[in-house]
Amino acid sequence: MAFVGRGLDRIAGSLSHLLHIRAARHNTVEDLGPYLGAPLSVLFPAPAVPRDVVRTQARLPRSHGRVLETLRWHSQHVPLCPHYRSRHAGEYARNQSVTARWFHPRRGPRRRALVYVHGWLEPGPWIEEAVLLPRLDDALDVDVLHVQLPFHGSRNPKSALFHGEFFWSADLVRSFEAVRQSCIDARTLVAWLRANGYDEVGVTGISLGGAITMVLACVDAPPDYIVPIVSHLYLAEAVEEASILWRMKADLERFGVGRAKRAEIFAGLGLGSLKPKLPPERQLWIMAEDDAYIAAHLVQRQWAEWGKPPITWLPGGHMTFPLHISKIVESTRDFHDGLLRAAAAATH
Repeated sequence: MAFVGRGLDRIAGSLSHLLHIRAARHNTVEDLGPYLGAPLSVLFPAPAVPRDVVRTQARLPRSHGRVLETLRWHSQHVPLCPHYRSRHAGEYARNQSVTARWFHPRRGPRRRALVYVHGWLEPGPWIEEAVLLPRLDDALDVDVLHVQLPFHGSRNPKSALFHGEFFWSADLVRSFEAVRQSCIDARTLVAWLRANGYDEVGVTGISLGGAITMVLACVDAPPDYIVPIVSHLYLAEAVEEASILWRMKADLERFGVGRAKRAEIFAGLGLGSLKPKLPPERQLWIMAEDDAYIAAHLVQRQWAEWGKPPITWLPGGHMTFPLHISKIVESTRDFHDGLLRAAAAATH
């Protein structure tokens, strides 16, 4: 399985050359000052509970008595870089509208919710909503919400060649702002759910979505629990080792940003050194043993730094996680059941 997993990851990395045919246009390294060494409260400010959420119910009924509602609201994201603000308001204006798909029983929402954050290059919600999210809904008895990240789906600018092209690139200001906006959009959704009657709100995500999930565990008012899947927060190492990020690395080299400078920049951003506000028992990590992008030894390093939370290892690599949906669902169910038992015991 190790050979197959790593092999598929390398094949996907090679095939990504067919997508990333366009180099980054903007070298924004000189504009990184506001981000490097900034306090966590500046990088990831707390959102207000949104008052502009518009709910639209789908006309077609969903299976198993579920209802699908679409939530839309205006992103509370404010770029740090003054030079980037014109692009955010102009070419990337689609990012200012956030969408989340909300699945709940026809009889009405439950008291527990799970927010799902998708991965990079995700064009739409269909795959996870067909094979993963309904099973999490059933197994955990929670309402599931699927939030759309910047530069993906309906938020993808017309100038992009594919979904997610502008998220990870050598245009570092744009990439850092995409991470910041992803976090505040997901946190806004968590705040809205809590204000609308949910007693428990967890967050899970795969790959990029898992990394966003981990950041949310490190800021004020974190989710009640997190389940990051095939992810870590060591961005510098990912850029150096993950073949799928070849374009980002190559363009940074073209801009004269070598390995040492890249390491300095990513260390200044500080994602890899974040520490969780959630205790280890409120985290479940689900990682791949032979991931060619999210290396197991780096996962183990961060896992130890985060207090060694419960961890499930999947055989295979990054791209073979869909073969283990059953194990992902079962591990998440068992973890969540343990949280419910602990909460019940604490009240007696």
